[in-house]
Amino acid sequence: MEMPHPQYKYGMLPADMQNGGVGGGIVQGDGFEPSTKGTIVYLNGGDDLSIPLSKVEDAGGKISMPKTAIGANGFMAQFIDTEGNRIALHSVN
Repeated sequence: MEMPHPQYKYGMLPADMQNGGVGGGIVQGDGFEPSTKGTIVYLNGGDDLSIPLSKVEDAGGKISMPKTAIGANGFMAQFIDTEGNRIALHSVN
């Protein structure tokens, strides 16, 4: 959902706060440049990150790390989005 901001384009990511969801925001503006060298944004991949990961390349992104086991913490994967940002997904399964 887009939110008013005096200088930037700012959006809130939806979350079911009543059931322990995690929300967040995303900002676009002068001085912010997409990068594969900066912060990695981790997103909840749901019950199985294979589902959202399967949509990355059709949407124009590039998978840079396939679904990878990380022991008792489940699984992770990384991709580069269409603007050049490095994004990671996590799931228990």
